[in-house]
Amino acid sequence: MDDKLITRREFLMALGGLVLIGLGGYPFIRPFLPGTVAPWVLPQKPTVPWNGSVKTFMFNVTRGNVSLGDGRQFSGYLINGQFPGPTIRVREGDKVRITVNNHLDQPTTLHWHGVNVSSPIDGVPGISQDPIKPGQSFTYEFVAGPSGTRWYHSHVFEMDQVPNGLFGALIIEPANGREPYPASREATLVFSSWGYQANPGFDYGMQTSGGMGQMMMGGGNMVSSSQGLIHLINGDVPSSLQPITVRPGEKVRLRLINASASESYWLTLDTGHFLITHADGNPLDSPVPASDLYIAPAERYDILVTPPQSGKWFLRSKISGQESVQVPFSTDGSVRAVPSSAPSWSYSNLAAGIGSLPRADQHFSLTLSGGMMMGSNWTINGASYPNTTPLRVKTGDRVRIEMQNMSMMEHPMHLHGHSFEITSFNGKPLSRPLVKDVVNLRPMERCTIDFLANNPGNWFFHCHNLQHMRNGLATVIEYVDYPLPHVDKWM
Repeated sequence: MDDKLITRREFLMALGGLVLIGLGGYPFIRPFLPGTVAPWVLPQKPTVPWNGSVKTFMFNVTRGNVSLGDGRQFSGYLINGQFPGPTIRVREGDKVRITVNNHLDQPTTLHWHGVNVSSPIDGVPGISQDPIKPGQSFTYEFVAGPSGTRWYHSHVFEMDQVPNGLFGALIIEPANGREPYPASREATLVFSSWGYQANPGFDYGMQTSGGMGQMMMGGGNMVSSSQGLIHLINGDVPSSLQPITVRPGEKVRLRLINASASESYWLTLDTGHFLITHADGNPLDSPVPASDLYIAPAERYDILVTPPQSGKWFLRSKISGQESVQVPFSTDGSVRAVPSSAPSWSYSNLAAGIGSLPRADQHFSLTLSGGMMMGSNWTINGASYPNTTPLRVKTGDRVRIEMQNMSMMEHPMHLHGHSFEITSFNGKPLSRPLVKDVVNLRPMERCTIDFLANNPGNWFFHCHNLQHMRNGLATVIEYVDYPLPHVDKWM
């Protein structure tokens, strides 16, 4: 571990206790929403104490052959010979120490998605961490927390390294071993896509099918513009999955991770519904029944499933072109199917439409645009990264970011280093907090997110459609009281 890392970490530790919540203006929604609601408490940086346990991992990153269940083969990126990388399972409060040995002919890093680590180990070269060069090693170290479904992935040459294997699940179990929504057992399902072209001449990802007129009227369905992609679950074609056998009445927790570089999945059961218990690893106030779930790139949802019927049944995607995306289940016993109904999951399900939001110290407005007549560039307020204007905050600020998607494609926006609350969606405040680190905006949608500036550093804020990110849909959160500037390299 180099001296620069130690210096940055010591600086962050010195500032780590400074946590304040401030107040400020909020012009975006207040004119339309009468009344008030009680101030919301923003997610704090986890202060999970170290429990004295150290979990050590050695990751050897190499290139090697990957064989899929349908006989297809390709040269992928392997971690300890595995595609994708191994699942890390630790307990909240464990000190996690991962040494990455780079045996590639190019640099790499790892980003611990959903874990609010210190800036120097966040894995974004040029912004928070120097790249791990070929033949070099780097040790990441952090105290695991909070509990939940997290994941990790490369943050160098992302459209190549991530789809081809440099990603994996990171599961953090509660310190006391007690889950808020117990299940008989669980399974982790990591969705990804493979087969991206280096210069495809089109934008991968989800776009409106109704054209500009339908989009402006709020109509049209989302369809994938991707061509030739192979959809994988846990690193293989779905047809190779063995059925998950469950007993009548048994509750099975499914940890769903969308690790695709561009693709969303719209998941539903053949019959019945499921309960959504966690969003991006964070428990909901109470489970939400849903007939289907739209999960954008980098989002995670935990759901509870009870066998809805006898025999074989599937969790499958409803999106055209994703017919292969199906997870088989088998009921060990007889179940009497009972008709049931539940709404589709949406952030808007939690929108109350009344009241106003608490005041914020700082308020930034971001317009997301690009594509169409603008060529391959994607922009924030008319500029493409690295020419976007950094959002400068100071420790203790309550920060509100208002975003509007003015493009024909969706954008799952991810904030590094912080959990945030979606505070409003399409002009309506949420009736209860939804703590996440990714918010997906479809065409013409808008939202506000609030976060507490309690983790000094430089933090990437970007679209997790990795092609959009690579082509400019990104900016940086800069703390004015953090001494190390970012340098806009290694995109």
